[in-house]
Amino acid sequence: MKTQKTTIAKLALGLTTIAIAVGALCLAPPARAGSKAAPGRSSAFGNSLATWEETWFRWAFGGISVPTDANGNAVVGDGTVLLPTPSTPGDGTPGHSDVTLNNGQSFVLPLWVLLGTSYTDGTPPDPFVPDSVFQTLDISFTIDGVAVVNGGNVTAYYSKFAFNPAIPINSPPYDSVIWFQGIGIMHPPLTPGTHTFALHAKNTQAAFGSFFEYNNTWMVKVLP
Repeated sequence: MKTQKTTIAKLALGLTTIAIAVGALCLAPPARAGSKAAPGRSSAFGNSLATWEETWFRWAFGGISVPTDANGNAVVGDGTVLLPTPSTPGDGTPGHSDVTLNNGQSFVLPLWVLLGTSYTDGTPPDPFVPDSVFQTLDISFTIDGVAVVNGGNVTAYYSKFAFNPAIPINSPPYDSVIWFQGIGIMHPPLTPGTHTFALHAKNTQAAFGSFFEYNNTWMVKVLP
């Protein structure tokens, strides 16, 4: 399928904030840098990882809006940040984001994602890709040099669901985003100070006939 999926991959992890509220969520207690993210099969800050990923992408595509804090972050409920991702094309080009968080803010962050779409030109809607694409990812995500996600635990951070309702794109031949498959994290608050996130992620099995690679870093400053 199609080189057009490269465009959707760019949309998937190269989006910036849009903006209003979604539901009250509870905060976890502060965590040390490099502490474990909550696995995808669990719940954190009031929702499962799949629900958080759906919120992140509906926000990113403009389907919902959420308020922003004084640092410009999109914040849901009582303080969970929808952490932005660097705008990179998925070809391995390095990307970087600087983020400032308030003390006590948890966050949600997609790491490597595929999105299925429907079309306006009669092309059949995209089917889900095999789960093995995610099971075999070459992936490393660290916080301050401490491993959070890697090839050994990647399936614990995997979510798969259909968007209901679909997210309109209104960009022919794309009609709407209809499903999500991806790796992401929900993470409790970090300690005050400056933290470095580093991601390398690339599929080892082709998805939509392509390989998508991300080499991103974040400098995250947590205020006292």
